Amino acid sequence: MNLPSTALAAAIISLFFALPAFGTSDEEVRELREEIRTIKAEYEDRILRMEQRLAEMEAKKTEDAKVSSKDYARRPSGAKILNNDFNPSIGIILGGRYASFSSGDGSIPGFALDHEGERGKEGISLGETEFNFSANVDDKFRGSTTVALAEDDETEVELEEAYFESLPGLGLPTGASVKAGRAFWTLGYMNEHHSHADDFADRPLPYRVFLDRSFNDTGAQVSYVLPTELYSEVGGGIFRGDDFPFAGASGEDINSWSAFLRVGGDLGANSSWRIGGYILDGKAEGRGGHPHEEDDEEHEEDETASAEEFFSEGAFTGDTRLYAVDLRYTWAPTGNARQSELLFLAEYFRRSEKGTYFLDEDEGSRDLDGSAHGWYAQGVYKFAPSLRAGVRYSRLHSPKDAELSRDPYAVALMGDWTNSEFSRLRLQYNRENLEKGRGDNQFLIQYVMSVGAHGAHKY
Repeated sequence: MNLPSTALAAAIISLFFALPAFGTSDEEVRELREEIRTIKAEYEDRILRMEQRLAEMEAKKTEDAKVSSKDYARRPSGAKILNNDFNPSIGIILGGRYASFSSGDGSIPGFALDHEGERGKEGISLGETEFNFSANVDDKFRGSTTVALAEDDETEVELEEAYFESLPGLGLPTGASVKAGRAFWTLGYMNEHHSHADDFADRPLPYRVFLDRSFNDTGAQVSYVLPTELYSEVGGGIFRGDDFPFAGASGEDINSWSAFLRVGGDLGANSSWRIGGYILDGKAEGRGGHPHEEDDEEHEEDETASAEEFFSEGAFTGDTRLYAVDLRYTWAPTGNARQSELLFLAEYFRRSEKGTYFLDEDEGSRDLDGSAHGWYAQGVYKFAPSLRAGVRYSRLHSPKDAELSRDPYAVALMGDWTNSEFSRLRLQYNRENLEKGRGDNQFLIQYVMSVGAHGAHKY
């Protein structure tokens, strides 16, 4: 019984017991009855108003929940759920590894590798140490910065990301997002992820030769999650064109552009899928290449350089367009991904180029109007909450003009132990067959440790 009803009952009872104290004239009886009706009417009116107010509050709460759920479902891919308001999230990623190679040559015939695309140092190394800082700027924007310290012959400092992105408070259509600065842009699946979030200790061959591990140029990108039942996202960006696979932009402010479309959905209650198509287009001026000035004696024996040398060591200048397709599928056999989960991922890249590969002053140049392509597929199975195992196969198809006798390929086997969301240890074996007669057996031990705040990784 609520408070007004109790008070009303008490008032009526009090009046009932007080009747004997009054006279029994008709006038007095009428006055008492009128007073009872007045009190009853007042309390009934108050109860009605309170019930109406309660109904309005419950209806508003239900509507707010529906709007919140709708906004979350259509949140642009990669957008984070922020509950720290304007308090900055600060985190450090500690990464290191031990590597052993059976071959002293890590070059990939038919492809000119840039620094990040190389296989890395042998022995014990720190890899990259990342410092992350992110927070809401205000009610309309969010900012984030990632600085990496990499150990090579000496410690190198690299600004990996420094960008802002829009929040719902900016007033854009639901599902629309804008990001500008330097970031790991939407291109295939892995490119949006920091390498410490990968399922293997190194990136597959196509990422090494086509993207120098990742594309994080300076520019801006717009994306929009369509208001459809099936997850559908479209977007595109413009970039300065200083990063691989372009590099050496001749002073132009905008030297490359991208476009993408992704769709996905659920298959039953325990599995989901997503497929995407991407284009990255731009110009390269002196991209990659390591002219062999110190190899004069070797070239004295050969009148001309081989086609392979032009594509493996030459610097490319011309137009470059990269096409990519990715497919990701996840399945939780028990319905709980924390206990058991199967992850499947595959990506295909095709690079079309028209331009010139320049080797050195003596060997000259070689024109190209063709394409190269590559792909990889991997599967990772979580058979216990903290234990996973995975296998990956990757293959490259070099330009026909490179005249290779065999295309490079690699197989990787992985097992890792995740004590918590903040720490992971991994053991991996790679067998790389990069050219005929040269196989490379690689053993890798890796650790990834996260200290402080760190946002959830993208799907």
